[in-house]
Amino acid sequence: MSAGQLTLLDCTLRDGGYYNNWDFDLDLVERYLQSMVSSGVDIVELGFRFTFANKAKFLGPYAYTTDRFLNQIHVPEGLILGVMVNAADYLKAPEGDVAAIRNFFAPKVESKVQLVRIAAHVAEVATCGGLVSTLHELGYRVGFNIMQSNSCTDEKLAELVRAIRGFEHVEVLYFADSLGNMDDAETLRIIQTLRLEWDGPLGFHGHDNMGKALGNTMTALSNGVSWLDATVTGMGRGAGNTQMEYLLVEIEKNSHKSVNPAQVIDLACNDFEAMKKHYGWGMNVFYYLGAQHKVHPTYVQDMLAQGIFSPNDVVTLIDLLGENTGASYKSQGVANLMTARFQRAEGSWSSRQLFENRPVLIVAGGPSAHRHWTAIENYIQENKPIVISLNLLDFVPLNLLSAIAVCHPGRLVPLMNNSIGVPLITPIQSLPSTITNSLSSSTIYDYGMQVDPTRMVPQDTGCIVSDALVAPYAICAALAGGATKIELVGFDGFDGRDERFHKVNDVFAMLLKVAGNTPIHSLTLTHYDIPQRSIYSF
Repeated sequence: MSAGQLTLLDCTLRDGGYYNNWDFDLDLVERYLQSMVSSGVDIVELGFRFTFANKAKFLGPYAYTTDRFLNQIHVPEGLILGVMVNAADYLKAPEGDVAAIRNFFAPKVESKVQLVRIAAHVAEVATCGGLVSTLHELGYRVGFNIMQSNSCTDEKLAELVRAIRGFEHVEVLYFADSLGNMDDAETLRIIQTLRLEWDGPLGFHGHDNMGKALGNTMTALSNGVSWLDATVTGMGRGAGNTQMEYLLVEIEKNSHKSVNPAQVIDLACNDFEAMKKHYGWGMNVFYYLGAQHKVHPTYVQDMLAQGIFSPNDVVTLIDLLGENTGASYKSQGVANLMTARFQRAEGSWSSRQLFENRPVLIVAGGPSAHRHWTAIENYIQENKPIVISLNLLDFVPLNLLSAIAVCHPGRLVPLMNNSIGVPLITPIQSLPSTITNSLSSSTIYDYGMQVDPTRMVPQDTGCIVSDALVAPYAICAALAGGATKIELVGFDGFDGRDERFHKVNDVFAMLLKVAGNTPIHSLTLTHYDIPQRSIYSF
């Protein structure tokens, strides 16, 4: 195949699987394959071929795309099938990279797969020669994808290309806009740099974090890139990719290749649009901001999927990730970031000043607190407890609060440059200066916080907590301050099937253990294993 012949590759199932664990219905897949061949798409990359050892949870068939599974699928005549491998999976395999390839790939004559693309981070590229040569020996066409290529200088990129050229059997060299922060000028820079060392076909995989995937793809095409990736409705990790239906329309309009967009548009509207609404891929302001800060889009995807972060939380965490090597994704990256930030177990404020020998009511934002607020307010009026809200809650009158406890930087954003007349209990010395400088008009109770997953230690001026959550932070302050009892409302909690339930429930188990003789009760319904009473029993 010459460098100038246009090849369209659709990788919807492979990249889209990040949203549904690569578990697509077979009837959908067969309609998808038929629409691909009818539209003029040349290659479908059906999935990954992950190694089995490193995947300790259920993943659907398109995570592994085994030959046995592929034999169940009707593949329309004329359509080329491909799979992708992550170089790291095979380079780190206990049996060695070459043996791992042979373990997971039969000779080509026994497989429906024709093309294997190797995706490698910059640091892995030079060590991939064995993967390339073994796949070639087995009879496969080989593509090579340099991830986060625009993080490289021209010199480094040229060095990587020379290494890949030395592998001899790479048919097409791809560069990917992994962080979704490329523009036309950057796309052109990389193409020109690659061309200094590579005269074969070039490919481009665009991400849509900033809404530039299609534009960058067309820029790549007009500058000699002949292999173009896209997915139906852009389905793919994070904000997603160049949308195949739009790319086909552009290609048809400009007569680059004989294509027919109609069936893919029908598939997008009738099959994938419902999934898009459910899973939420596509450009939004958080992916745009993440691209600006060079943050891996999976961090944003994870935060949005968890449903526990406010918009301010997400914005603040993107900012922090941008300062702390957020370009490389790690599954515990956000949690580790928070753990690393909170390492000061002592503050400058004594919790005894507020809590000693007083009953305490801590208000969380669960639906039960809002639903039973009249009864809660009656309880406050009659019993005169110290009232602490966890973060700023819009249904709680400020005049009833003794203080607001906040430890997550994002939850302080609404309070910046806006004194509300209620003191803030917060580990001020552990927070970003951009936030602390904006709290100068607020009264701050500087109660320290250190995160250690194995410990829960209430102390007079700060605490050690097992997780960077505001609930244990506030409860520890009340315990250390000598509260006579601690009552909780609005701690509804997650459903027991949600893994977050177990995480928070373990936190409460540790709190109840260190509480000693100080009683802790939930006065509204809670899923957690906390002793309960009723707000209506007083």
